[in-house]
Amino acid sequence: MGSSAVYVVNGGDEYLNGQMLSKLLHDMSAELPDMERMDLDAGSASAYDFIEAASPSLFSDGAIVLVDNLEKCSDSLSDALEQFSLEHKNRTRGDSVVICRKNPGQKGMGHVNRLKKAGANIISVPQLKNDRDYKSFITGECERYGRFMTADAIVLLTGVLSGQTGAMAAMCHQLCMDFDENPITAQTVSLYMLNNPQVTGFAVADKALAGNVAGAVVDMRNAVAQGIAEIAILGALASNLRSIAKVAAVESGQVSKDDAHMTNTWVYNKAKAHLRGWTSTGLGRAIQMCAWADEQCKTSGTDPLYAVEKTIECIASQGRVTVEGMNT
Repeated sequence: MGSSAVYVVNGGDEYLNGQMLSKLLHDMSAELPDMERMDLDAGSASAYDFIEAASPSLFSDGAIVLVDNLEKCSDSLSDALEQFSLEHKNRTRGDSVVICRKNPGQKGMGHVNRLKKAGANIISVPQLKNDRDYKSFITGECERYGRFMTADAIVLLTGVLSGQTGAMAAMCHQLCMDFDENPITAQTVSLYMLNNPQVTGFAVADKALAGNVAGAVVDMRNAVAQGIAEIAILGALASNLRSIAKVAAVESGQVSKDDAHMTNTWVYNKAKAHLRGWTSTGLGRAIQMCAWADEQCKTSGTDPLYAVEKTIECIASQGRVTVEGMNT
């Protein structure tokens, strides 16, 4: 940590960004137990709100001030943050500590650069961009619990959960807590994932998007037999289609990656690869098919298994196969 009273947690992977923010707030609270915590949202807070929060009060010389969503702050709030940074380049006892958090994406980098020039500590959060990055992340998570994972187990976990860093961290934690073996093997990971609705759903979606109808349907039926609800698998199918639709909009110039909330490089590239071969009409049909299947899963007297199976066929055919009676 530097000597300035201002810190900026900047972008990167969304999960790692949140973890870094939590750690910084925890460390500052432990270092400054007598200071109260003040939370501001840069999207709605004014410069006056910030000045008031960072100023001494009757109860404390200073405060730990969190300014969240820095990318949304107004010019006047940015001015106030810059001025505070300039005045507190060398933090002294009793000074307020300001912690700003900018979410992933390019939006708001102007504010970050201003604060950097004013002397603030910039904590750049890494972005996990490829399988190598995720392998390092998984290895690090397991090492936290004194464990490690075989190479094929890492490949299996990465293939299913890349782009979902939080879910990956939770899976590593659960595997280390539930199983005594060291190293953790691919067989253990596979057995554990079979009972996880989110993981199973995304595995089914990957096979469907690759055109592997038989494999996707078999995995789906096995998951349902294990007690996983059809609607949970359907949620993963719909999530993948939404990602493809967002990438299609970005690639056509309709929206930016930031506006589409597709700043994770791995997720974007994966969805972009799946986009090949889809037409806007086919994508629309597949999304409508998911909505139809969702209704079937929630309506008594219908066959949810059939509905999800037909949705898989629709996705695998890139929207060319639908069912009679579905709204189009």
